[in-house]
Amino acid sequence: MTQRQHIWFRRLAGAIMVMLLLYLIHLNRGLFAPIGSIFNALFFPFAASVIMYYMLRPIVGMLERRKVPRGFAVLLVYLASGLLLTIIVLTAGPFLQSQFLTFVEQVPEMVKFVSNGMESLKESQETLSPEIRDALPNVSQDLGAEWNRYASSIANSLVRAFGWMSNALVMLSLVPFILFYALKDGDQFSARLLELAPTNRRARVAAMLQELDETIASFIRGKAVVCLIVGILLLAGYAIIGLEYALVLAVIGMLANLIPFFGPFIGAAPAVLVALFQDPVKALYVVLITVLVQQIENNLISPQVMGRTLDIHPVTVIALILAAGSVTGLVGILFVVPVYAAAKVIFRHIRAMVAEGDNVTSMGPSDVGPQ
Repeated sequence: MTQRQHIWFRRLAGAIMVMLLLYLIHLNRGLFAPIGSIFNALFFPFAASVIMYYMLRPIVGMLERRKVPRGFAVLLVYLASGLLLTIIVLTAGPFLQSQFLTFVEQVPEMVKFVSNGMESLKESQETLSPEIRDALPNVSQDLGAEWNRYASSIANSLVRAFGWMSNALVMLSLVPFILFYALKDGDQFSARLLELAPTNRRARVAAMLQELDETIASFIRGKAVVCLIVGILLLAGYAIIGLEYALVLAVIGMLANLIPFFGPFIGAAPAVLVALFQDPVKALYVVLITVLVQQIENNLISPQVMGRTLDIHPVTVIALILAAGSVTGLVGILFVVPVYAAAKVIFRHIRAMVAEGDNVTSMGPSDVGPQ
């Protein structure tokens, strides 16, 4: 067996072992239910802390470079962030809450409006001759079935989302404590991990940890900036055409933009529904605004802000989203792309370490010894 065949044999054996392990875990998934419960309880506060850590760490680093002690710099960032959040809540909060409550009250009427449109479509089909009616697809019935299916799915998703948010708010109290120690002692985490690595692998492990840190930081900060700009552009467009609930709909579009590829369509759906209810012509304007904003984001904003941080093919992203959505739901959709990017970094460095080890093994003692 050649050296190359030996390497591929080991990789194949490793892949088979991983698949067998996953299969055994699937067969005995009941034994891991307590671990899953603990993971679900701790996931949100730690995920929120990681996001806030990467958002606030540059500010702490800037203060530290100005000779401010790290602990005091963290406290200053906490006070400034709390003050900014308070100002936003006191200024935009009441207006956003008022629009949101009014929007929720109008939803039943919008649903009724869509239902009446389907009834009109059904009546228009019934005026046709039986031969033509039989030849044409029953559009109203198909639309009605799809509407009922998606309405039920949306309702169930909202119920789960509110339940998840209520639990998340309880766990939110842990975020300030986790975030404080992460900002204060986060730089020591990599050093402690390096102590666990073999001495001859520490340089490679240090490079891997640095690249992981840069990848995650670039994704979180870049995604936050992109979503904020998209929200501002949507708000400006909705305000120009006089769309009702412009602020609420822009916030929905901004948050939906967190979901790759499908997010803009999900975020635009409520705006199109409101526009149809207010003035059908505005629905066309909403579609044009959505397309224009997405073109600006894809061709101007994201390339400048995100660059090629993740370097993942679009087809791969779609496959990841579909797989994660079917297995873990919304949480998986939101996190599958950065997790995959991080896994790529880890795998690339592990492969490099294996190759370095194989090269050293293939060399004789006279090749690696002192010259």
